[in-house]
Amino acid sequence: MKHLVPPHLAAASALLLGACSGHAEKAALPPAAAAARGVRVGHPATRLDTGLARSTGTIRAKEDAVLAPKASGQIRRIRVSIGDRVRAGTPLVEMDSTAAQIGLDNARAAERLAAANLAAAEKEYARSRKLFDQESLPQAGWDRVVAARDIAQAQLDQARAAVRGAQQQVTDSTIVAPFDGVITARYRNTGDTVTLMPVTPILGLTDLDHLEVRLAVPETIESFVKPGQRILGVTTPGAQPFEARVRVKGSVVDPASRTLEVLADVGKVQGEPLRPGTLVNVDFGGFGEKDGLFVPTAALRTEGKETSVLVVANGKAEKRVVEIVPINPGTVAVRSGLDPDADLILDPGALAPGDAVVPITR
Repeated sequence: MKHLVPPHLAAASALLLGACSGHAEKAALPPAAAAARGVRVGHPATRLDTGLARSTGTIRAKEDAVLAPKASGQIRRIRVSIGDRVRAGTPLVEMDSTAAQIGLDNARAAERLAAANLAAAEKEYARSRKLFDQESLPQAGWDRVVAARDIAQAQLDQARAAVRGAQQQVTDSTIVAPFDGVITARYRNTGDTVTLMPVTPILGLTDLDHLEVRLAVPETIESFVKPGQRILGVTTPGAQPFEARVRVKGSVVDPASRTLEVLADVGKVQGEPLRPGTLVNVDFGGFGEKDGLFVPTAALRTEGKETSVLVVANGKAEKRVVEIVPINPGTVAVRSGLDPDADLILDPGALAPGDAVVPITR
């Protein structure tokens, strides 16, 4: 005899069995493993190639002057033209010296007069000395004689100083080259009247044989720049190579540009001589000679004041806190916290410490 099951109980039993069966199948599946991510890795660099640390500057002459008169007057003669090479002491411009010469003649006449007065005072002094020693001249009279001689001596000294001053004015009427160089500008012509105040320029003189590079070096790389350091550079445009040697490194950082001034003497030049005013790019190859580790800025992570990188260790990304020094916009030097043999993750992106990774050597 068959037992009949009510239809609603049969439906409920089927649903329960189905639910239990589905739950058992899900429980039997193994947990899904996190997929390892492929990452580009590389070892920190132990040296930098020349050109990664670069500064821009300008070629300029170590000696460059604008020559002007030392007194107002008229130009009598200009003895040089633009492009002429001159030696130090060469006469360049002759000013009208008529007034200066008259002043010199007058000063010399005053000197002769003062010398005659002193000679007379010396004779009076000698006569009065005998009388004073014989007690024939009172003290007051002797004091007047001594004072007269001293005054005459002072007047002669004053006259001689006036002669030297007048002679200097005559000498200054001829403008001479203060150093060896080339005439690079001519601002006035013969017959022009020039003034001392305001100063009227007449000629430009530049020493083209002794050049220097003025560089504005970013403070991030100034620690690698040393006086006496040999540097290489090229002109821009033109890419003409030259060598230079650092002579002076400034001690003050410009607060606006965050740079400091570096002066380097130009040495060997390939090709034509360099010209003042030329723009140049200079490479500080000394970076490659420094001990240290260098990594790209793309590998860095910054959280507050902490800087870190990720390295591959045991198949996972591992965080390393590092101390860095910026070198240029694309590179930093690592002072501590990183081994030279570490597999550095170059592009960490959103990778988190502990994530599974597969290193891909670049």
